[in-house]
Amino acid sequence: MAPRVVVFMAQGFEEMELTITVDILRRAGVEAVIAGLVKDIAPITGSRGIKMLPDMTLDGVDPQQFDMAVLPGGIEGTKNLAASEKVLQLLKTMHKAGKKLAAICAAPAVLVKAGLLKDRRATSHPAAADHMQGACYCEDRVVIDGKITTSRAAGTTFEFAFALVEQLVSHAAVAEVNKGVLAKIN
Repeated sequence: MAPRVVVFMAQGFEEMELTITVDILRRAGVEAVIAGLVKDIAPITGSRGIKMLPDMTLDGVDPQQFDMAVLPGGIEGTKNLAASEKVLQLLKTMHKAGKKLAAICAAPAVLVKAGLLKDRRATSHPAAADHMQGACYCEDRVVIDGKITTSRAAGTTFEFAFALVEQLVSHAAVAEVNKGVLAKIN
């Protein structure tokens, strides 16, 4: 059975981080499901004004059905994710169950708010560094500490997405998908 990943989409999400991550995961055979912080399936506007449609609502997310949760950044999107008690509870539940978590750009701050980055190596967008209290902050482009992956910004999204593929599928899957994508990932 293919790995399943839920990718949270909140008003103001960073379009590249969400789209590239979901695209790369799906190319690798991962079932990447976009869950919107909306009451009904409706378009959500990203940080650059691009409207996108989630696959499901946040209320439909059963954490037992997913192997990983991914948080795209965007300043407004991150604030909306952090303000959602449902998102915070889902992250805590998945972490406690030994599932993988990933966040990029400003979104690692949501993992901090959920209490999941204390004494863990992590990174974020430089503008969000002061929101990373308790984490062992570093400036690597992608940081993997146990089952938590963090990354810096839109420009590191391919590296971030391929790191997730390697964890969920295999290194061979990374090479196979990148034959068609040709991303600079090393």
